Amino acid sequence: MNRRHFVTVAASAPLLTAQPRKPNVVFILADQWRAQALPSAGDSELQAPNLARLAKEGVHFDRVYASYPVCTPSRASMITGRFPHACRMPKNDLLLPREEPSIAAQLKAAGYATGYIGKWHLDGEERPGFVPPGWRRRGFDYWAGFNRGHRYYDSVYFRDDPQPIETKGFEPDYQTDLAIGFIRRNKQNPFYLFLSWGPPHTPRNPPPETRGLYDPRQFALRENVPASHAEQARKGLAGYYGLCSALDRQIGRLLRTLDEEQLTRDTIVVFTADHGDMLGSQGLDFKNEPYEESARIPLLIRYPRAFTAGERNSTLLSNVDYMPTLLGLCGAEIPASVQGVDHSTLLSKGDGSRPESIFAEGKMAGEGEWRMVVRGHDKLVIDRHGEVTHLYNLSNDPYEMNNLADVREQRLTRDALL
Repeated sequence: MNRRHFVTVAASAPLLTAQPRKPNVVFILADQWRAQALPSAGDSELQAPNLARLAKEGVHFDRVYASYPVCTPSRASMITGRFPHACRMPKNDLLLPREEPSIAAQLKAAGYATGYIGKWHLDGEERPGFVPPGWRRRGFDYWAGFNRGHRYYDSVYFRDDPQPIETKGFEPDYQTDLAIGFIRRNKQNPFYLFLSWGPPHTPRNPPPETRGLYDPRQFALRENVPASHAEQARKGLAGYYGLCSALDRQIGRLLRTLDEEQLTRDTIVVFTADHGDMLGSQGLDFKNEPYEESARIPLLIRYPRAFTAGERNSTLLSNVDYMPTLLGLCGAEIPASVQGVDHSTLLSKGDGSRPESIFAEGKMAGEGEWRMVVRGHDKLVIDRHGEVTHLYNLSNDPYEMNNLADVREQRLTRDALL
């Protein structure tokens, strides 16, 4: 090689430098896990050391809401980045329309290996439900799931043919095994894995190793649990927390796998839920309510390359923002039809405007239909006729025990939110 040739090659070398690897994404969804049930949220009763580790090494977002606190509508928002009414998923057990966008399809187009494990609940009414290869899997190539159901022991799942695969033991155990296998097989290239667990959704029947972990008598109930519901709430909490602790052990396995494969720094780990659970608050159980225990969901994100460890972030977020924000973090294209907002730069660098408010809805097309806006610490709820039913200031009244909807002095706030 002569000197002139050497100089020419050397000058062009920076152009050949490898680009930084795109981040992997491990998206963990726990069905019906409410925001208040996290060590990093101040819950001293829940035994969840791995979630505590995830919050310590990542960011705890403490003001995140489901766009619609029910399984199918909420999951549709997370997949499409669109509100349930817009993507025509206003209730459970509907088939996500073919033309709707999908985060998996976008990441697949960007060169990602994509995988889905667990409960889907976006393919109609069939139970457990074989979701065939093709457009109904929304861009997920590896598939080990089922449409819907909450059979946590000796359950079944499907791969690429309608013959069910039978399993033994606690369902999240085998699902985590499959997730670990997917991570190890795809560690050389960027991947997007969606792991969807059924617990702590009912039935509240924890596996043997956590079944007796909680004494129902030990729980200090939230202030908005009426005395008439206290006994039932404590019993429900013991089973619910037993399931949460069982899932925490699976999270520990996933985090150890990322450590062992030296993928921790390059992987975005997301822990969240589709909706919460009232668990006796306001005298109610389950979900589909505008109250904080139902509508607010957990969100922990660990991404060492971009997020500061141990932060607590109070930005108002909706899970309709998950899809565009993750696409932004991964450098993938965001479809024009997406309604959620890409907060990737705001959350990772602090650049950009903070959301002023979030919108949510529930019980659509029914007598109990409601719509909700949270702006700052003020929350307003209207019914299907547009009449104000609830108004709270969450800073002064975090348990929503003082409804200000008919208070004259709150008229300006009420009208502004309306």
